[in-house]
Formats: sequence, structure tokens, C-alpha cells
Amino acid sequence: MSFYKYPFPSLFKRIINQKTSPAKHLIALRESKQYRQEKQAVVIQGLKTIRELRDQGIKINSLIVTAKKEPKEAEEVKFPANSVLENPDSFPAEKYYLTDVDLTRRILGTASRPGRHEVYAEVALLQHTFEPQERMLVLDKVNDPGNLGTIVRTAKGLGWKSGIITSGTCDLYNDKAIRASRAMSITWPHTIVSITGLLDFLKKHNITPIVADMLPKDDDSQKVWSPDYGHSNVKDVQPGSGIWFWNFQGEQLNIPEKVALVLSCEHNGVDEALDHVTRVSIPLASNVESLNVASAGSIIMAEMNRLLRQRVRTT
Repeated sequence: MSFYKYPFPSLFKRIINQKTSPAKHLIALRESKQYRQEKQAVVIQGLKTIRELRDQGIKINSLIVTAKKEPKEAEEVKFPANSVLENPDSFPAEKYYLTDVDLTRRILGTASRPGRHEVYAEVALLQHTFEPQERMLVLDKVNDPGNLGTIVRTAKGLGWKSGIITSGTCDLYNDKAIRASRAMSITWPHTIVSITGLLDFLKKHNITPIVADMLPKDDDSQKVWSPDYGHSNVKDVQPGSGIWFWNFQGEQLNIPEKVALVLSCEHNGVDEALDHVTRVSIPLASNVESLNVASAGSIIMAEMNRLLRQRVRTT
């Protein structure tokens, strides 16, 4: 019989099961948008992500380490759990907890696939100061949290520093959105605007909306325009030729100084309130109908960056 007892720091309190108050609180943060808004907090998974948020000055309400209740050897507590247990002062938090892997899975959800030595945390939400930028995203009815998180992560990476969320879009603080964005969805400044108020908001700030959409393949007479190739007919546009603009409604053909790229879920389509707004499209091979919103949005953001740089050089 082994009498070994792992030296868990005294500030770490063991959460025994999911019926305890701390466990119920953490589960509710993952499952309930209303509860997240009420508590102004979310649950974050992964030591690297927690470090990044800590270094940005985001408050850690509680830090949780996954470990066996009674390890028989020191080697049974492995990285990243042992890194935190040996250096808790590196992660200032109001509370510190221990959970076994079964409770960790209940708290984080099985889709998160937590490891046996997982580290996770409850962090406070930032109070963003939203300021319109020269390049902005509008996310309209993007209801898949994985796509939403991927878009936000790409947006931050490509310098699209803020966004507008319409009421039909899923929660940026959904656990799947947080995982897909590597927690960037909680540090990305955004505001929520109804679709009916969107155009007034953009007009007030002198921002031109451009809607990402599929090329109208059923209309061979549709004229399209590219800053690289000029005017063309939609049937002559080839994959790999960049992005193309159409539905100008008689407006001048140019790349605006301040642009709001509107991305919508491909299944729901763009709200009819935006029917008159200029479109931007990616030419695709004939056997591919569409890309998902995250893939299309990433390509268009990168191409818009290139065209906006060209515009600056030529003015």
C-alpha cells in the first residue's frame, strides 16, 4: 500500500461533483447566454489561451485544474496541470479549484475533448469601447458558432479590428465560438445593431456596406467589375481571378475608403433590407456551388486588404 499524498496547494479547493455551487455556476456559464450576460463572465479552456488573456490584463475569476483525487505518484499529475499547481502565483485568480476529468468533461462539454490534466478558467468579459473602423465586418444571421469563431479569429489576424453583430447571429461568447476563435471573440470589439438600423448606423459613420454573395450564375447578362480586370460579363469570370463586384445600382465603380463587409450564413441568405447594396463575390469552379461563410469571408477579407492597399498607393 502506498502512503504517498500529492502536495496539492492549500488554496486549491476540490469540487466534488456537478451538484455543488461552483460546478453549477461553471456549467451555467457554458450553457446559458443569459447567465453569461448576467455574470459578465465565460469559461476558457487551455493553458496557452489563459496565459494570453492574463497577459492582456483580463481578470481571472477562477482557475481550475484537472487532477485525480488521490494521485499515488507525482507522475500522475502531468502538464499542463502540474505547471499551474507548482506556480499558482503566475495566474492571479480570486478562486482556485480542482476537478477530476469526469467533472471537467461535464463542465466543459464533451465536444471540448478535455484532457486528463486540463486547465481551464472563468474569466471576466471585457467592457469594449466600440469605435467604427475603416475596415469592419457585419455578421448577419451567422448562426454556426464554429464559423463565427473562425471568422473572428481571421478578422483579428487580418486587421479587421471591430464588427457589428445583427440580432440573428449566434452569441460570440458561445463555448464553440470561443474555442474556434482561440478566445479572440471575447477581445474583439463589437456592437449589436438590428438589421433595420444597420444602414442608418453605417451612413452616420460614412461607411459603405458591401455584401458577400454568390455570383448570379442564372443571369448571363449580369455585368461585374474588378479593380484588377475592369468590366466583364459574369459568365466569363474565372476562378482564381480575385473578387468581383456587382449590383452597383448606378453608383460609381470604386473601392470605398471605409468599408463594412457583410457576411451572412449561406442557408439564410442576405436580409432583403440589403437588396440594393453592392455585392462582392468569389468566382468558383462550375461544380462548386458555394463556400461556407468562414472560408468565403476569409478570402474576401484578404482580397479587400490587397485592394485597399492598392487604392492607397494610387491616390
